[in-house]
Amino acid sequence: MSNQSTENKLLTSMLRCLFICVVLVFSAQTAHSRDVVKREKSNKAVIEEREAIVILSGFGSLYHSTRNQVKNFQGKGFDLFIPDYISRSSLEDCSENLEKFISKHKLKSYKKVHVFSYIIGGWTLNTYLKTHEWQNLSSIVYDRSPLQETLPGILSREKPTMSRVLFGKLIKELAETPYFPSTLKQCKVGLLIETKATKTLYHNKESFMKLPEVSYVVTDFQQQFSDYFYTYQSHDDLYVALEFPAPKIISFFKTGTFGNEVERVYQLRNPFEVYEKK
Repeated sequence: MSNQSTENKLLTSMLRCLFICVVLVFSAQTAHSRDVVKREKSNKAVIEEREAIVILSGFGSLYHSTRNQVKNFQGKGFDLFIPDYISRSSLEDCSENLEKFISKHKLKSYKKVHVFSYIIGGWTLNTYLKTHEWQNLSSIVYDRSPLQETLPGILSREKPTMSRVLFGKLIKELAETPYFPSTLKQCKVGLLIETKATKTLYHNKESFMKLPEVSYVVTDFQQQFSDYFYTYQSHDDLYVALEFPAPKIISFFKTGTFGNEVERVYQLRNPFEVYEKK
């Protein structure tokens, strides 16, 4: 193969990657550009007597819509809020955006507020709680993933330009910020633990396999919890396939437990098997 042909293929590949990045950024700006507020129309009680669910989506919201979240959490007796809070600049800016959203929608006036937090949402919420009180925050379900939580570091190291174009400086800060839990005595905490890799992580499997072995032991997540469960779902599944976990999350918000139909013992399973079988 001639050098000219090789160079043309390389240029074509680079242009294709650039085009994909531009499309993704444009999609992110249009798809993730507004808050979602769904109030229970049948609930005539004043705000001080109502309860609310706040969903803090993560980077997956840049290419997944909130349609499935609304479908699975609306109409369950709670007002539903999904803020557009993610800043490409820093966790601190994400926290400030969350504060503005809380104030705008008077979330601290509700009887109780419950939060379902994706990965970047957890970092943001805990950043916020370091410097702000939230007395009516009754329960939090954190989506935790030993697998997906390695991806910001992998992308920042292996694909720094692409990751910065897509996610801004935030992804590098997330990669370099060890998890720091909130310590709210009045708040119940539940952990939803993913055990399946995303397709993006699969495409970066070689880099992932060079990292120290991840742990699924619940106490290794370094935060207090009232209940937890494992699910063989990927981080993408938690956006597009909430039919199984959503009722368990709502159960936790109502009762403080995920119920009896969840797996609390980690089942050893290849996180990449669904991709390797194809």
